[in-house]
Amino acid sequence: MSGADFSVAILIGGDSSRMGTPKATFEIEGLSMAARVASAARESGASEILFVGGQKTLTKGLEGKWVKDLYPGEGPLGGIITALKSAENDWVVVLSCDMPFITGAVVSSLVSALADAQATVGRTDSLNWLCAAWSKSECLTTLQSVWKREERAVRRAAVLLDVAEVPVPAVAVRNINSPADLIDNGDETTI
Repeated sequence: MSGADFSVAILIGGDSSRMGTPKATFEIEGLSMAARVASAARESGASEILFVGGQKTLTKGLEGKWVKDLYPGEGPLGGIITALKSAENDWVVVLSCDMPFITGAVVSSLVSALADAQATVGRTDSLNWLCAAWSKSECLTTLQSVWKREERAVRRAAVLLDVAEVPVPAVAVRNINSPADLIDNGDETTI
């Protein structure tokens, strides 16, 4: 790793319709999902933690700065653009709050690979665009340009960038969209 300071932005917007309660505050083993992701960010050495979108009240008791989503209700690409505009560092890791099993090691691997690319994305059997790192100076203008052309899919916006795929464990990017998602092949995670 280059030793560059980096920010981690955690997307906490979204309607959480399948969860029935805001995902950011949904607790797993006594810790909210947003707090679990923020813990991985701290473990990775992030110099700044941002919470993007949703209501500021969702971040009560969390260490980090809340940022109003510039494009609420328009999907995660708007959240990524908001994160890049708001971050104090050039390198910005953007994570979804509904990946409570993300680790500091995964975040660090995304940052390390960014030295040789404009953006990095976590890869399991597919690309996980809400587990990705971006160079603000190299990506923001392109993402904003695509946004102005009404593109809202992160994967389609990213085709214009030099993106490095970073292998990550599937469990690290496992999305928890409903309480039922915590039941995996008969093994129930304590909630």
